[in-house]
Amino acid sequence: MPLKFSVDSLDDVSEAHRDLYAEKDGKFVLAVDGLEDNSGLKKALETERETRKKYEKDIKAWQRTGKSPDEIAELIAGAEEAERLKNEKEGNFDAILKQHQGRWDKEKADLASELEAARASERSAIINTSLMAALTKAGATEEGIDLLPDRLSNRIKFDRDGDKRVINIVAADGVTPLAGSSKDGTATFDDLVKEALDKYPSLFKGSGAGGSGKQPDSRAGRSGISKKSDFKSEKDRAAWVQEHGVEKYKALPD
Repeated sequence: MPLKFSVDSLDDVSEAHRDLYAEKDGKFVLAVDGLEDNSGLKKALETERETRKKYEKDIKAWQRTGKSPDEIAELIAGAEEAERLKNEKEGNFDAILKQHQGRWDKEKADLASELEAARASERSAIINTSLMAALTKAGATEEGIDLLPDRLSNRIKFDRDGDKRVINIVAADGVTPLAGSSKDGTATFDDLVKEALDKYPSLFKGSGAGGSGKQPDSRAGRSGISKKSDFKSEKDRAAWVQEHGVEKYKALPD
């Protein structure tokens, strides 16, 4: 009889095999050496799917009215105008002011919602293009394509440099810029995916990954670099940044 990977109680396992289980999150899990714990990734994926179901349910509720969004908006506007005329006729100016204030607050909230939706759309587009392309290039498995975008998305930060929108890849702490292979010493999507390959090798096809993923020593890692043009290759540049940090690299003259 095969052993169950997870049980609610050790009473469900024969006494001879109970030592093979370890308690985790209120359950008992079979302790297997070398097995990666992807439970966090799977939980995040389930949460995303539940959120999507909720949105689909809300949309269907509006569709059941049998009216288009424009028709619904017209009905609401008509009711508001009728209320305004009624209050104006009765001289109830406090109610009129309150009605206008409510409209202004709604417009402000709508603008904030549209801005947030635009940012979310931009973020989704980046994840679905640049990050997915990097994962595919690195040979992510079907499960990796399913799980890793959610885990890695919080490592992608959108900032402003003057009036320009910039994307920064940060370290696991969510703040520190991740050193990498780009010309300014910062990380690219490929660098982010390489880190994921080292951490989750089972989510990549035939990765053969192992070790810390540290860059090998090179001429760029030793002395002799006084300006950015001294680097002979992007590999040398990345190794130097890995050793000395992004800030020191930025301080180098061109």
